[in-house]
Amino acid sequence: MDFWRDTAAQKRWLRRFVLFVLVLLLPAAMLAVYARPSADDYVYAVRTHAVIQQYGFDLPRLLAAAWETTVYFFENWQGLYVSGFILALQPAILGNQWYGLTFVCVLLPLFLCLYGCAKLLVNRLEPGQKYLPLALSVLFLFAFVEGMPSPVEGLYWFNGAMNYLPYFSLTVLNMGITVALCTPRRLSARRRVVLAGTGLVIGLVIGGGHQVVGELNLLLLLFAVSLTVRRRNFWLCPAFAAAVTGLVVNVTAPGTRVRTEGFAQAGFLEAVVKSFALAAMQWIRWLDVPLVCLLVLLVLPLRRLSQSRQVSDRLFRHPWVGPAGTFVLMWAMIFLPSYTMGGIGAGRLLNVVWMTFILGLAVSEFLLLGWSERISGRSFAAAERVFGHYKRMLPGLAAGMLVCMACIGSHTVKAGQDNYFATSLEAVYEIADGQAAAFADALDRREADLSDPSQADVKITPLSEEERPWLLYYTDISVGPDLWGFTPYYQKNSVTVVAEK
Repeated sequence: MDFWRDTAAQKRWLRRFVLFVLVLLLPAAMLAVYARPSADDYVYAVRTHAVIQQYGFDLPRLLAAAWETTVYFFENWQGLYVSGFILALQPAILGNQWYGLTFVCVLLPLFLCLYGCAKLLVNRLEPGQKYLPLALSVLFLFAFVEGMPSPVEGLYWFNGAMNYLPYFSLTVLNMGITVALCTPRRLSARRRVVLAGTGLVIGLVIGGGHQVVGELNLLLLLFAVSLTVRRRNFWLCPAFAAAVTGLVVNVTAPGTRVRTEGFAQAGFLEAVVKSFALAAMQWIRWLDVPLVCLLVLLVLPLRRLSQSRQVSDRLFRHPWVGPAGTFVLMWAMIFLPSYTMGGIGAGRLLNVVWMTFILGLAVSEFLLLGWSERISGRSFAAAERVFGHYKRMLPGLAAGMLVCMACIGSHTVKAGQDNYFATSLEAVYEIADGQAAAFADALDRREADLSDPSQADVKITPLSEEERPWLLYYTDISVGPDLWGFTPYYQKNSVTVVAEK
């Protein structure tokens, strides 16, 4: 029987697929228990931590303190009128043992937005495939976790991850909404209003997050609006206007001007050339075995979606638009830090560039499959029937590719970072080797000293090499005065960093 019409078989295999992915992700989740705060986590959470220490979990006071933090950083460092509020509520204000919730704070919105986008797209193309959105969202979530160029800044360090990933997640959801509103006549009037209003709110929220993700959202909406307005479809205009407004408020904030003055800017032409070369380099470095496995796993569902008669053949006439558009988006995202800071940016920025690359290649594969069958006349039906003859082998083959993705690490741009496993296997290694426990124990001892009310002046030491696991360690204090904000965070007279004897 045709698998795409056999809902019972789809449900059965979906359960097995989700369970297997969860098992492979379990080590990465277990490692989060050992995650601890660092760097800007303390600076942003000074006010909220003080509330917890004085009043306990008093929600109104916590929210007021988070808002005060937002206003302060908006005026003195960066125009993150949404992100600053979230960063002030990092889990470690309740104690170091709660900091591992960062993993959930990152992955839950990412999964929900991936699912929402997949649901909107599949309902648009193949409404009868009710299990496909969950399968696609789980597969992409798994690929994102396993292959991140900088897992610590994307999964385990709250300040880095929550300043980028939630807004990227909302951008993904917004693209699903955008595709749905491209053909508004197929939606009820109420649904159009709800989706347009949701897109408007998302645009304002993303604008209050990181500027690079705001730029990504704006460029995608600009492309969609340029196509739909010509057909007198104005349903995307509110989201586009909100995206522009949010990004302008962010960029022109007093704090953003303060921050940009601290960096040596590159020349415009230099930044254009440099970001082009860096984007090209990423294509070369990121076209690796795990990515091939992901694209192979996507062949059958994307072929099915590309056969949908809900879209015109015109969509597939120019399959080169997919990779070209992906490259332009990557270039634009790298250009902004290249121009304002003179470099490619931090690992957390590379994470969202890499995820844009992954989704862009998936779209490119969809367009290529549609072009092959609907434009050039090269049918894959015979190949799919061959797969059907070996259907007993397909689950094992798919499981093998998932294991490969969980073992082979993604390439990064930083020297010496290409010899690590993928996130799950690296997590197993760091837990079994004791590095994760040593890292957590060292920082828990440090917190105990800093939290001791009997010590007004505290001396602490940097972490040793054995206490710096790759997945969990972002950075550490340097010998000298307190530059991390420990002194106000723990309400001490002074905190001094001394060399270990």
